[in-house]
Amino acid sequence: MELMMTFITGAISSICIGLTTNYIYDKIKNHSSIRSRKSGLEFEFKIKFKFIKK
Repeated sequence: MELMMTFITGAISSICIGLTTNYIYDKIKNHSSIRSRKSGLEFEFKIKFKFIKK
């Protein structure tokens, strides 16, 4: 059970770090460009957990 919680925590933190770096990169890229472009971040996130008690 502890190993599964560690795995879930690691996966969620990896996703958060990836989204944060993409957001920062997007802001830097838009700030440095001459033309003003709108960029959006659209994603669909689905997680299903199934816990079985024995």
